[in-house]
Amino acid sequence: MFVSLHNQNIIKKSIVIAVLLACHFFVINAQEDTAVFGEEGAKKAKCSFCFNLMETGYGSLFHLGLMKYRKDGKTEIEFLTLNDFLLQASGRLSSCANPDTINFFDKYKIKNPYTTTSSLWKLRFAKSPWQGSEEAGWASYSDSSYFLLSAAQKAVLSKYGMKRLTDYISGDNVFKLLRNMEDSTWINQYKAGNAAGPN
Repeated sequence: MFVSLHNQNIIKKSIVIAVLLACHFFVINAQEDTAVFGEEGAKKAKCSFCFNLMETGYGSLFHLGLMKYRKDGKTEIEFLTLNDFLLQASGRLSSCANPDTINFFDKYKIKNPYTTTSSLWKLRFAKSPWQGSEEAGWASYSDSSYFLLSAAQKAVLSKYGMKRLTDYISGDNVFKLLRNMEDSTWINQYKAGNAAGPN
């Protein structure tokens, strides 16, 4: 019995170590991948800023990232922290999605980049899912399922390229949506399910 429990503990520890090593390997590879986003490689790489409305494994209610366009026609996502997204999109940090270091927030007249980007969760939730928070979101749910957006709100987001919550909005539509999110008229129209798409 003792040997059996001892072996179980060894197996559990081995699994944990294997998972940690896999994560470490992933991080190392991800860091090596970012070499293509250096100053020389940035202008050659093809990618764009993107986000979706799915929760992340580290507690955020949305994913921010770089959508990389591969030669085989497929895309892959490199995730960004909120801080890195803001730095790259403002042109203060080298990025394959912004080789000319444009301040996209100025270009699209986004007044409060941090606050607005941090509010992306409001597109999906009627109120903050964080325990103890009563902050309201902008979503209305279908009759059949909690956290499943109404058909009208899904139709609004599909105009930006998001047909499912797992889909990524990318390119100029990222900043067009962020700009619209600062417009109280657009927000009220989104709540009603009849907001405009990118403009």
